[in-house]
Amino acid sequence: MKTNQLFAFALALLMTSCATPLERRISRNPAIFAKLPDAEKASVQRGEMREGLSKDAVFLMWGRPSGISSGKREGRSYERWNYTDYAPFYRPAFYGGVGLYGGCGIYDPFIFGGPAVDYIPVQGASVEFLNNKVTGFLVPRR
Repeated sequence: MKTNQLFAFALALLMTSCATPLERRISRNPAIFAKLPDAEKASVQRGEMREGLSKDAVFLMWGRPSGISSGKREGRSYERWNYTDYAPFYRPAFYGGVGLYGGCGIYDPFIFGGPAVDYIPVQGASVEFLNNKVTGFLVPRR
């Protein structure tokens, strides 16, 4: 009996871990998803950004922005949500030193080398809102 329960738990955990970030945001915020109009629910489930979506729909699709800015255009206040991406930056890396060899009192120099990868922040997507509705968005080309 306990083996079946353990197997069911492991299977449920595995299936949950395979969910996409979009699916996880929807499942963790059922009240937000439930109050969206049907057209917005469909766009969110497809991951389709479009003009006219609410802030809640954008949050469910793309998550929390890394930064929010506001401004005025033609006398009207607007808000922009910015999202940061990370790009790989490859660089050579060499490390070296001197170590004790075999405990015999002999010091042996060593050098390690190879490529290293760092991830640097780059401008990602952004979404502009006017009256809490999407009026424009930018998605980087990849």
